[in-house]
Amino acid sequence: MTDVRGEYIELRARCEGQMRLDVCSGCDACGLRCAAGVPASRAEWDALQAHIAGLSEDARADLRQIEAQDKTVDLGDDVTVQMCRYRDMANGRCAVYAARPLICRLLGHVEWLPCPIAKVPSVVRTPDALALMRAYATFERRTFEEWAGAAIEAD
Repeated sequence: MTDVRGEYIELRARCEGQMRLDVCSGCDACGLRCAAGVPASRAEWDALQAHIAGLSEDARADLRQIEAQDKTVDLGDDVTVQMCRYRDMANGRCAVYAARPLICRLLGHVEWLPCPIAKVPSVVRTPDALALMRAYATFERRTFEEWAGAAIEAD
């Protein structure tokens, strides 16, 4: 029997093979879904940290500026939402797109997170997407802020 991590990797590859990411190039219609508090697995956090470490010093400086931006979005009627720490509010994009967690990768590509402008021609088969989410749910997940806090406590 395949271990959960191996099953997850296999399911993720199967689902990613069904995604049409080319239609997302240059698009930011899912951007309002980039709210703070989205959980990521330890492996995703580690991959994100490796991605950031591999950036040039100038790119890391830009990322620090992005993290310092006001992430509050006013939705009207006294409703506001805090956006992800890696959401570039000035340019309307994800500053760590290449290392974004699974839930962000699924935006627009599964039936329960449809493309808000119907640009994605087909979604991942629901049984595959649900199996992927079940496997993913077995991993410890924390928000970026929680992972960062845990790293500080460990030092």
